[in-house]
Amino acid sequence: MAAETNQLRQRIRVLTGVFCVLAVLPLIKLVSVQLGSGAELAARGESQRVRTVVLPAARGSILDRSGAEMAISLPRYRVVTNMKVLAGEGISTSADLERLAERIAPVMKLDRAELTQTLLNAEATDPWVRLAETVSIEDAERAVALLKKDEIENVLTLEDSSERVHPAGDSALRLLGTVSPEGPGKLAGIERAYDSELQGKPGKKVLELGPNDETILGGEHLLQEPAAGSSVQLTLDRSIQHETERMLAEGAAHAGAHKGIAIIGRPGSGEILAVASVERDPETSKMRLSSGPIAFSDSYQAGSVFKLVTVAAAVESGQVTPETVLQVPYRLQVADKLFSDHEAHPTEPMTVTEILAQSSNVGTIKVALGMGKQSLHDALTGFGFGSSTGSGHPAEASGIVPRVSDWTTPDLAASAIGTHQSATAIQIWAAYNVIANKGRYVSPRLVGSVIAADGSRTIPPAKPSRDVISASSAAQVSEMLQQVVRDGTGKQWSIPGYPIAAKTGTSRMAAETQLDKADGYAWSDGRYHYLAAFTGFLPAERPQVSITVILDDITPGLTGSTAAGPVFSDLAHLSIRELGIAPTNQADVSEDSTQQTDPSAASLAPSTAAPPTTTRDANGRVRAQPAARLISSSGSKKTEER
Repeated sequence: MAAETNQLRQRIRVLTGVFCVLAVLPLIKLVSVQLGSGAELAARGESQRVRTVVLPAARGSILDRSGAEMAISLPRYRVVTNMKVLAGEGISTSADLERLAERIAPVMKLDRAELTQTLLNAEATDPWVRLAETVSIEDAERAVALLKKDEIENVLTLEDSSERVHPAGDSALRLLGTVSPEGPGKLAGIERAYDSELQGKPGKKVLELGPNDETILGGEHLLQEPAAGSSVQLTLDRSIQHETERMLAEGAAHAGAHKGIAIIGRPGSGEILAVASVERDPETSKMRLSSGPIAFSDSYQAGSVFKLVTVAAAVESGQVTPETVLQVPYRLQVADKLFSDHEAHPTEPMTVTEILAQSSNVGTIKVALGMGKQSLHDALTGFGFGSSTGSGHPAEASGIVPRVSDWTTPDLAASAIGTHQSATAIQIWAAYNVIANKGRYVSPRLVGSVIAADGSRTIPPAKPSRDVISASSAAQVSEMLQQVVRDGTGKQWSIPGYPIAAKTGTSRMAAETQLDKADGYAWSDGRYHYLAAFTGFLPAERPQVSITVILDDITPGLTGSTAAGPVFSDLAHLSIRELGIAPTNQADVSEDSTQQTDPSAASLAPSTAAPPTTTRDANGRVRAQPAARLISSSGSKKTEER
């Protein structure tokens, strides 16, 4: 009996011990969790209970020189939903989600099929789904109100967002660049170059969530206010920009060009007032704004416009004067390469001024051969070719000036007439400004200032200006360029009262494919393809505006004067009118006005500086008005430059 009692007690003790161990094990596990993984689990729980929302900063605007808006950000809502919240409202099946999309898509101006697919593709790991990035305030609130009528509440979360818009439409859009919600990698143009100034600093808020991920009452906490970005004020004039684009498109179409570029600016300050580029739509054959900033990014063998550099360098070195006479044949053999003028002519004496005015290839080459390779190479780089102008546009290319150590004598000859190097339109514009600025190179400027949210202004640093040639040499070259328009290849585009210093250019386009002609020039349909250019400044004695026009792949038979000249003339008249440039010689204007048949063009008032009227022929081309100040062209060489 006693033995049985002891045995029973033994069993009770064992069972009691087992029960004690079983009771202690959960406590041990709890302590282990608290000590080992407590922080991790607490963080996980907190993350499920709290949601952090980034508050976008208001992106700064891009303005023109007068403060007119060219790119602005409008307030929008980002529309987000939560699949758990939807399920709590009885919206969980595919049919439910399709009905929801059908209900709200039209109100928010979204594609119903795309919205449905977004909802159906929601990942189980993240219940939050972004339905739209930029919905107008009115449309988003209308969608919320619509669901509320259906007794469906709190399923749409509206977060602050913005949308980049352009009040001037597509004007200058390739220059400004675009902004994508996908991030900085999608930026371009000025938007990209000045993104750090424009974007501002985003803010942050925290939302406390309930069991179904809805924000609880009083659960929204602001951690940091967003700081607005700065605005960027350009040197562009929105009105001149728009008209330049229109006139360029019209002129390029008349010339049968595939592309066109036009630049207008102030030579003294380097401020760019307009940069336009157009291209032919391959489907419609109509001209449209180009798909890229080709005035900065594309390089050309611009031909005769480079003759300015050759002549300016020779005058600066003292090798020639404008009156120096050279014997100029029709053809000139330079080592193994034959160069010629555009039209045959007997060997004849020509002054350097006549060589430039009539754009003689052979005459210019003879000037260059007397200079030597190093001198011409130094002149090209001195005028800014082969390096960035510092305009501030991120797409700007440097062009190509081959190393002088690689030059042959034929290369020297080709460089003298602009067929051995390439340059961008902005480089050509800046190079001609050297003559307008009395021999000083001034870098082009696209951005005038950066305006902070508090109104303070910062002027971006520019490349330092530098002397390229003397003021005396520049004055002589300017007079020679005026002769181009008085009695040379550009004579039909003179404007009474506004002396123009300019140069025309016509050059074969460089080959780009293996199908092109073996001599390195573009060839198809049994012909070469040509580029036309017209660049210069006015009024020549006190330059206030400089203009460059380049037309790519023009109609056969046209030249720099006949293709690009009409556009240059249109833009010159536009500049005179918009900038209020007064004529330098009112007598010329008054004398010419007696020949006008349009009474409205009878005179020019100096106070308003209204330009002389232009007329167009049956083909739509600008027809130059006769100018009393034109030098007689009798006896002048008939050679049209190439």
